[in-house]
Amino acid sequence: MPKMTGGHAVVKALRAEGVEVVFGLPGVQIMHIYDAFFDTPEIRVITCRHEQTTVYMADGYARSTGKVGVALVVPGPGAYNAGAAMSTAFAASSQVLMISGQIDSQAIGKDFGALHEIRDQLEFMKPVVKWNDMVLKAENIPDAIHAAIRQLKTGRPRPVELEIPPDVLGTSTDIDLAEPEEFPRPEADASSIRAAAELLSGARRPVIWAGGGVVLSGASEELIALAELLKAPIVTTQEGKGAIPETHPLAMGTSSYGWGPGGDVIPQADVMLAIGSRLGTYRPEPGAQPRAQQKLINLNIDPTEMGKTAPAAVGVVADARAGLRQLIAALRIRAIRCQWDAKELAATKQSSLERMKAKAPRQVKVLQDIREAIPADGFVVAGITNLGSWAALAYDALKPRTFITSSYMGTLGYAFPTSLGVKVGNPDKAVVALCGDGGFMYAIGELATAVQYGINAVAVVFNNHLYGASNRDQHLRFGGRVVGTELVTPDFPKLAESFGALGIKAPRLEDAPDAIRQALKANRPAVVEVEVPQDLDPPYYLRARE
Repeated sequence: MPKMTGGHAVVKALRAEGVEVVFGLPGVQIMHIYDAFFDTPEIRVITCRHEQTTVYMADGYARSTGKVGVALVVPGPGAYNAGAAMSTAFAASSQVLMISGQIDSQAIGKDFGALHEIRDQLEFMKPVVKWNDMVLKAENIPDAIHAAIRQLKTGRPRPVELEIPPDVLGTSTDIDLAEPEEFPRPEADASSIRAAAELLSGARRPVIWAGGGVVLSGASEELIALAELLKAPIVTTQEGKGAIPETHPLAMGTSSYGWGPGGDVIPQADVMLAIGSRLGTYRPEPGAQPRAQQKLINLNIDPTEMGKTAPAAVGVVADARAGLRQLIAALRIRAIRCQWDAKELAATKQSSLERMKAKAPRQVKVLQDIREAIPADGFVVAGITNLGSWAALAYDALKPRTFITSSYMGTLGYAFPTSLGVKVGNPDKAVVALCGDGGFMYAIGELATAVQYGINAVAVVFNNHLYGASNRDQHLRFGGRVVGTELVTPDFPKLAESFGALGIKAPRLEDAPDAIRQALKANRPAVVEVEVPQDLDPPYYLRARE
């Protein structure tokens, strides 16, 4: 049994579990862990400029690679700072492990006013984690980290948190490392697969609703195979975007803010198979006519999602990939009665695109051109900005994991730091963050991180000198009574250059694609500032159908 400090046990346990990168911000309570990194060069340590961005980067790394993303912060204000990013990872079902320091173990709960002390840190993190725990003995650290990894790799993959006091990290004792495990993904009960196959095989107008669970489980091949077997159209959520190439004839794009071809095909469906989705955006609008004859099959790894937002005729509790494989096998021995017409689907898709072009011609065109500027395997992180919202609809994702959003959390400021985590995990791929000027300013200090570590992501800052969505809200709902939504912004290219990054100015919206090409070709951290008119509406302020 080797002797080591608790800090060394953390690092050795992470490495044993396959961790390759840690995003952190040092501080007194976690310095024993940083000391241990010195002896473990196999783990790359990236020091960020804010605790919030440690988790954003870990989240981007996790969602783009399928690996565990690890963030390391001090307790109290450090953990609180990380909370917004943890909420984003929670909303997006991301495999993030946050290791937080604590105060000395003998002072916990005593309210002595220790540095960074807050009352019951474990409790305040619970709303944004799947699981969390505190380790009070150094010899228990490897087992605690293994338990955290088990939580991330079994069931629904939501973030977890582990707290370790500094005296425990500094304790030197005999410590055994835990053996890493393989965690098989759960299959469905055979009876639920038979019931789902019966409904789907007999459906005249089946529709598949693909959520983020399809992407996270690596089920894209199975999704496409099922759709082609059924000849059924696929509608994705924003998190499911890219699960099927959006150029595929059966891909009906993303359902978002009432836009997308899904609004035309879903009302026609007699059976809808929802896979890996909480069905939040599927729920009918208030006052809408219920789909009385439509039957829902809900395939989800999380049993608590069954019936939560919509009643299901059949509930299939399984990992998306495993469940789809079972479903395909069951359908191959049945006659398929689908009556969707390929020309009809193509016309529906084109009609939806034309509606978008009519309402938002400049946004749609520039996003289509940006698609041409970014390689097919490149990544886009869509921020909380006008163009980021339209990207969910007008930017075609061609591969899984290549389109990343903040899910239902809508976290302003997440896009740029998240893109840095994506780039760390995918150093040879193009990574572009679509940011607004207000959101980009949240984490502008991470330009220094990008330059220091050679993280060559491109931040596109669409600058309208406003908190744009709120400003449009004031104009559309409050008679133009503008207070607090107008911004003073810097010269972003010059600011980027002051950090040592590349700065590019695009004076018109239409200049953005060429500027992105230039930035990607430079292969260095880059900021592209794009001047954007202030009167462009995001999709949620325009009616998709009138």
